[in-house]
Amino acid sequence: MNLRHEALRFIREQVGDGGIGYATSLTALEEEYDTSMESLVETLEAEFGVELSDELLVDVETVGELCNLIARADE
Repeated sequence: MNLRHEALRFIREQVGDGGIGYATSLTALEEEYDTSMESLVETLEAEFGVELSDELLVDVETVGELCNLIARADE
């Protein structure tokens, strides 16, 4: 399993909805699933051993883009 897919699986587990996909917006996670982006990012950083700076996160709009960042940060 690639890291991008593992990150998606982890996000689904954290949010509690298996229907979340790469195209799901981060705004939807915050509003529809009552998910704190700050908390989610901290959890992702701890789980995958990466650091996602605010500069990298500022342009991220979807779950897929966040998963891509995690995969790139691990390289």
